[in-house]
Parts: sequence; structure tokens; C-alpha cells
Amino acid sequence: MPFDFSPVLSHKRFLPGRSTLQLDDAEGTVIAVESGCLWVTMENDPRDIVLVPRMRFEIDRSGRTIIAAEEDSRFGLLAPADCAVGLRARMARKLAAVLGRRSAPTAFRFVPYY
Repeated sequence: MPFDFSPVLSHKRFLPGRSTLQLDDAEGTVIAVESGCLWVTMENDPRDIVLVPRMRFEIDRSGRTIIAAEEDSRFGLLAPADCAVGLRARMARKLAAVLGRRSAPTAFRFVPYY
């Protein structure tokens, strides 16, 4: 569930009204609004999330996330309590993608029959 999370504070931010912040592969990061109003949209997700003070939302997918400030806003970006687990998962996905690209052309090579 996107709202069940025990985070550790990592960054406090200020975003002026009508400006945006782009996050890439921020799955597991929690956005906690202190003041203002934020609009959050994620890549390949039909939802648009609007956050006002005292609301939180956990980014529940990888890919690009855009945070747009509807007015001057203060908010925190909170990382998972165990950052090493998240880092290992991201590294494993990237390694699998690289190895997948390298092994794909070899799947079609001719192998002699003896």
C-alpha cells in the first residue's frame, strides 16, 4: 500500500509555484508535504496525485516521476529505511538489462553440429 511506510528523512526541498522537479527511478521514495500543494505524475501510470500539507505519498513504481508545485511548496523526500536493499534491487535490474541486451544477439548465432 503506498501510504504504509516507515521512512528516514533524506532531503527537504522548496519548490516555487508552477515549477517542477523530475525524479528518475525513485521507487520507494516518499513525498511528504509540509506546506503548499504538489501534483505528482508517474511514467506509465494513469493516476495523478495531488498532495496538500500533512499528506504523504510513496512512489510505487520505477521510471520517471514529475512533481509539480501548484503554489510555493515545502516538502520532504524520504528514502526507505534500508537504502542498501533498494540500491541492490536497482543494480540487479540494470545488470539484467545490460546482460539481456548482450546475450540477445548471441541467441541467433549459428552453432555447428558435430
